[in-house]
Amino acid sequence: MKLPILTSALALLLLASCGQTEKPKEMYCGIGMSGFEVIDAKTMAANFKYSEEDKTLLGEVTKAVTAIDTTKKIDVYFFNHKPAEIGIYVVAPDDKALVEKISCDILKSSIVGLPENRKVVFYTNDHNNLVAAVKTKPAEAK
Repeated sequence: MKLPILTSALALLLLASCGQTEKPKEMYCGIGMSGFEVIDAKTMAANFKYSEEDKTLLGEVTKAVTAIDTTKKIDVYFFNHKPAEIGIYVVAPDDKALVEKISCDILKSSIVGLPENRKVVFYTNDHNNLVAAVKTKPAEAK
């Protein structure tokens, strides 16, 4: 008898909290992405098709990012690229200082062709563990 009541109460609590939005946490020169945005990013990364323009831009971003620390293996991919937004998927060691340097570099970069709105998702080198997920602060928060 207690189990169904407890289960119902837990389900009700989860449903009630789903509609609430927390203020995004500021981190790594941007704000944290939501769990849904991270899931979408991972899905889009698997299906992203590069145009010639994307390949050129990816080369510029990769060059800038890998120059931050030439002793570490860092891979860069796009998961989204629209005129007003870009999604960048970075695979690097789980190193908080390195993640911060890369994130700040990408979010503040003046590379020609990078849209102003940017999302950056970091995974460890084995692609299994999410390290961080940040995006550009909204204009009023800058």
